Amino acid sequence: MAEGRADPVSLLFRYVVDDRRRALFPRGARVLEIGAEVAAALPSPCAGTFDAVWAGPGALDGIEPRRLAVWLPGALRPGAPLLLCVRNPLPLPALLERVLTGAGDWRGRRAARIAGSPAPPTPREVREAFGRGFAWRGGFALGLFLPAPGRAAWAAERPQLFGLVAAAEALLRRRPVFRGLGAFVALEGVRV
Repeated sequence: MAEGRADPVSLLFRYVVDDRRRALFPRGARVLEIGAEVAAALPSPCAGTFDAVWAGPGALDGIEPRRLAVWLPGALRPGAPLLLCVRNPLPLPALLERVLTGAGDWRGRRAARIAGSPAPPTPREVREAFGRGFAWRGGFALGLFLPAPGRAAWAAERPQLFGLVAAAEALLRRRPVFRGLGAFVALEGVRV
């Protein structure tokens, strides 16, 4: 938030994810939202308690994907859809910033390891950890051209430019070449 206003990029990301959740999850479904508190506790689930699961942008940071993958099948009924937003270690906006200005850090995972903090899981690590118990059915990019939330102060100051960039991202976010280049990759899948 800047000066009491919500970050426009965060609001856009929330809108896109909420819109996709409404399309994927059945009306009236019992949805498990994964956040830091769920990941820290991982309570004993009742078999097939939830009809769907989702994790918003940044919610899986610091979560060990293998631990979650072992626990999650017991909490979901077979056929339950998943929508998991995973931080991308090499997002296009950070790479472009580095190339065009010489500033910025595009080495997210390496920089995290050097700093001693756990690196967020990559989309590949999440898919591999979940293994055969889940089938992945595509996904989309969040932040393909827009920077990650918190780095977009310009968006509130230049709403027309923000709108143009957001429209371009909307056109390309689901294309196979581009969906892995966003600040976050939204993985869509189903429990087998």
